[in-house]
Amino acid sequence: MANSTVDMMLDGLESDEESSPFETSVIINSVLNALLIPICIAGNVLVLAAVWRNPSLRTPSTILLCSLAVSDLFVGFLVLPVNIAIALTPLSRSSSYLRLSQARTFLIIQLCGVSLDTMTAISVDRYLALRYHMRYPNLMTFKRAMYVAATFWCENFILSLLIIWKTNAILLVGIVFVALCLLISAITYCAIYRIVRHHQHQMHAQQQAVQSMNAEQNCKIQAKKRAVNSFIYYICMLLCYFPWAVSSLIWVTYKEHWNIRWYFADTFMFMNSAINPFLYIWRNREIRRAVLKIRRKILCKTDEENLNNIDQ
Repeated sequence: MANSTVDMMLDGLESDEESSPFETSVIINSVLNALLIPICIAGNVLVLAAVWRNPSLRTPSTILLCSLAVSDLFVGFLVLPVNIAIALTPLSRSSSYLRLSQARTFLIIQLCGVSLDTMTAISVDRYLALRYHMRYPNLMTFKRAMYVAATFWCENFILSLLIIWKTNAILLVGIVFVALCLLISAITYCAIYRIVRHHQHQMHAQQQAVQSMNAEQNCKIQAKKRAVNSFIYYICMLLCYFPWAVSSLIWVTYKEHWNIRWYFADTFMFMNSAINPFLYIWRNREIRRAVLKIRRKILCKTDEENLNNIDQ
């Protein structure tokens, strides 16, 4: 482990340990992580509860969305608290500190890897819905969506075991993995854009078509809306993961010591897990209605409990 990423990180941190900017960065970063925890947990729990309580929402596409919400939920439950613990723990070369750092890296690879995989799969799913809208129900079934989601979790678990083999290979693998997922999504959305433009021209030419053609056009319109929604998710993910990709690329290229300020790049990456559920609620009308319904029930129960307490 002498040449591991963790050791490199500790070397850089120890060089900054006595400076006030270091302490300020730790405090600010820890506060940001602490604020993200309840937001991340509450948002993703609401999304999962909405799908669980409404069978009509359990479509193959929603299965992928739920897999993403579960990975984001565990980021709030596990990764963020561990990140805070590492930042506030006095620096040392103790084996316990190194194990905690390894656990954090393991969780990031597992959970953030699932998020990246799932976002890429969602973009491909939207492409299939537009390109093969008549055959889409047969292409993307409930069973296949479950299989894809399970494959992502198993795949990233295997990748996370790289930390046992050689820790300093993780950053390079991570950069390639992130770049590949973003590239596939970018290519897919370019193809989606061309299909949407083609559909718009078709719809304009068929404005006077018979009513029997309208059902097919409505399906295309709905698929287009879902594609736009998934593109917004992709842009948000791109903005959140970009700082981490840049900082990691700098380390791999120039072998600079890991600086505590680079932990802000990790925080931006984790921020994606807190933003995603609110994007689903904002952009997906069915999920938004289900969440508002749950909210009303919670408020009604709270009001009833308050009235009961007053009566007693």
